[in-house]
Amino acid sequence: MNNRACKTLVLRLSRLRFFMQRFFMQRFSSICSMRITPQVKSAIGHQHCYLCHQYCTAIVCHYCFDRLREAGFGKHRSSTSDLLRNPFVLKNLDTPNYDHLYAIDNYVWPIDKLVLDMKFSRKSVAAEALASLFMHFVYPASTGRASIKTPPQLLVPVPLSNKRYWQRQYNQAQLLCDCLSKTTFIPNKAIVQRVKHTQAQAELDKQQRIKNVSNAFRCDSAISEKHVALIDDVITTGVTVNAVCNALKKRNPDIKITVWTMAVTLLK
Repeated sequence: MNNRACKTLVLRLSRLRFFMQRFFMQRFSSICSMRITPQVKSAIGHQHCYLCHQYCTAIVCHYCFDRLREAGFGKHRSSTSDLLRNPFVLKNLDTPNYDHLYAIDNYVWPIDKLVLDMKFSRKSVAAEALASLFMHFVYPASTGRASIKTPPQLLVPVPLSNKRYWQRQYNQAQLLCDCLSKTTFIPNKAIVQRVKHTQAQAELDKQQRIKNVSNAFRCDSAISEKHVALIDDVITTGVTVNAVCNALKKRNPDIKITVWTMAVTLLK
């Protein structure tokens, strides 16, 4: 083969390589950008535990559940599951306008990591992990204990303002509602709206928080359900959930409200 034939062959091979790369990259990009349906996600399942990253088809593996239990995770419920009967919680809580309060634990690992991942890192899978912890440590369907004796008929998320929703593109309480609905088979509905954008509660003291959320919520729905669960990620003083409960009871005065939160920051 002479030099001219060799150059022609090299040129053709390089062109073939270019077109093959372009072809496969286009196909790969289209696959990566394709939206995977919830049915496909459900069929594939989880490939690792969110906490320890070991291979597991569940969002949190049973080894992590065992390790958390051995470390005393959730021991604040040793005296009572309903935290409104826990004096250490009640003394730091704004006078509750709801009937029951249930939480997984104090704002400690892994709840703190999961909440931050869910709220600020756009990791919706963290909401699944939190719901799994709630079902395992609080809800009787998983624990076998009567932590919640009369399950609610409807789950209601604590709403975000339109401005904060636009910034995050999702409501973390709604993510939790969706996950809890799947496991409890209790429907959820956003029947409360936040009609006033407020300053972040973490920056304020208790009295400032009360003033901050005054008249911030509205409920226009009269519902047939007699017992609802209000879903939030973290409770510090309970001022925000109290304001939501006030809005709910203005339209539904006889309703029973239970609060489900992933963590409390007032067990000190």
